[in-house]
Amino acid sequence: MRRTKIVATIGPATRSFDRLAALAEAGMDVARINLSHGDVETHRETIRQIRAVETQTGRPLAIMLDTAGPEIRITTDAAGLTLVPGQRVRVGTQAADIQVDEPRILTQLTAGTRLILDDGNIVLRILATGDPLEAEVLIGGRLMNRKKMISPDRPWDLDILTKEDRVALAMGVEEGVDWIAASFVRSPDDIIAIRRELEDHGRLIPIMAKIENVQAVEAIEAIVTVADGVMVARGDLGIELPVEEVPWLQKKIIAAANRAGKPVVTATQMLESMIAHPRPTRAEVTDVAHAIMDGTDAVMLSAETASGDYPVEAVRVMAQVAEAADQQAEHFRRYLTRGSITEAVSHASVTAAEDLQARAILSATESGSTALAVAALRPRVPIIALTPYLPIARRLAIVWGVVPVVTARAHSTDQMMDNAVTTALAHGWVASGDRVVLTAGVPIGQTGTTNLMRVITIGDIVVKGQGVGVRAAASGPVITVQRPDQVTPQDVVGKVLVAPLTNEEWMPLIENASAIIVESGGLTSHAAIVGLSLRKPTIVGAVDALTKVPAGQIVTVDGAHGVVYRGTVQV
Repeated sequence: MRRTKIVATIGPATRSFDRLAALAEAGMDVARINLSHGDVETHRETIRQIRAVETQTGRPLAIMLDTAGPEIRITTDAAGLTLVPGQRVRVGTQAADIQVDEPRILTQLTAGTRLILDDGNIVLRILATGDPLEAEVLIGGRLMNRKKMISPDRPWDLDILTKEDRVALAMGVEEGVDWIAASFVRSPDDIIAIRRELEDHGRLIPIMAKIENVQAVEAIEAIVTVADGVMVARGDLGIELPVEEVPWLQKKIIAAANRAGKPVVTATQMLESMIAHPRPTRAEVTDVAHAIMDGTDAVMLSAETASGDYPVEAVRVMAQVAEAADQQAEHFRRYLTRGSITEAVSHASVTAAEDLQARAILSATESGSTALAVAALRPRVPIIALTPYLPIARRLAIVWGVVPVVTARAHSTDQMMDNAVTTALAHGWVASGDRVVLTAGVPIGQTGTTNLMRVITIGDIVVKGQGVGVRAAASGPVITVQRPDQVTPQDVVGKVLVAPLTNEEWMPLIENASAIIVESGGLTSHAAIVGLSLRKPTIVGAVDALTKVPAGQIVTVDGAHGVVYRGTVQV
């Protein structure tokens, strides 16, 4: 089972229902909508198409709106502008070779400041300020319309949200999107400003801070504390900072998110060659694998799926690489030191799951915090997050190792456990005989109260009785005996003896049996005392056991808990 999640950017190549369905089938967990391109109504229609695909697949899919943020995009001749080193050009709001629509930036720039365009492919140096300002071309090339312009020497002093962002966020609230990716975050104050904007619209949506400038790198710990997740936005990060620093900055940002127990996405040029080719380069595959081994929760595709020629193939390749990396990576245990009850119970759950070789961790969660806390420890088994709320399931779709699923709301602990086990069985994540670890909070229905861990053996219970305290279990075929003279001791070797009661005459049979089940008797009965003495799994008071447990059937006797399971079960 793949643990690392896949974020796919939706664009002209993938907006149709059929393409979106193909992306989901290939492995897309999160659909990203880039607000820097397209209009609000197009984005609204895309969101509705994604929801239709989710309904068809029956699997929660998260939708992430990625803000434009305080970015500047230029306008030039429709055919593009050819620039050569040494050439002088004008940059301004009007009557300029390169036009910008934000006059405030022109007053923030000084002579000598560099302007970087088209993701670093073109570089200018300002010679004289004004509107328009005059600049010299340092690195030339073909400059096309709507390319991004940044100033690494003098970051823009602009609002974190543009007017268009605010309109799009209002639409996102209406349509129920699941994540907001905040572009060009500089400090925790930017996250708080976006959160206030969402509050004004009456809904709190998790915010993922995109780390893509010097200020954000310097404030990473504070940003991680306030944000709900972070994204390693390597494109602009590699322009604002020396490109050779990007690998260790990636590790630093991922580690900060891991320590905080927040999801982290690694993005930009992960399978860039697949925009035009059906197969990735070896370097790209290695890059994806190393991001996963660094500890990323999700890996992201941008132009590969938004406008590339092979969007579905890109997701499929990403899924294959991620699954292989998940299997090879030594996901080491991460010990959180904040000391809350939720974290302590989560740590105990992961430890128990690995010590007992459990098939999965079932996390019953109202807010998603239980599943997040467990995922932060990177267990070797899947985390099945069971929640009555579809929005919570969608938000968890981005979290490493978590399989989110919507279940019926439980009103008691027993009902919650039954729902969890039944759902896991129905989806094929576990099977009869498996052992699972359940985490939840009581009282049921209260958020942030993770305080329960229970180990459950999944199996069909044939009969129950009273275990005699022997902490052992045995499996084998059943032999039902009404009287001790009906069979020989040899007939009972390695079998589970089921009898109405026992006395001294039964001793030759008991000694050869692997386990004992009797219909009557208590803790002072002959069967209980002998079973305890011989340290054999023994259950007394198993009413109607001779009828309920057919001869020849393979059963497992759990002497510690007084339960008989059909088949061979790990207890």
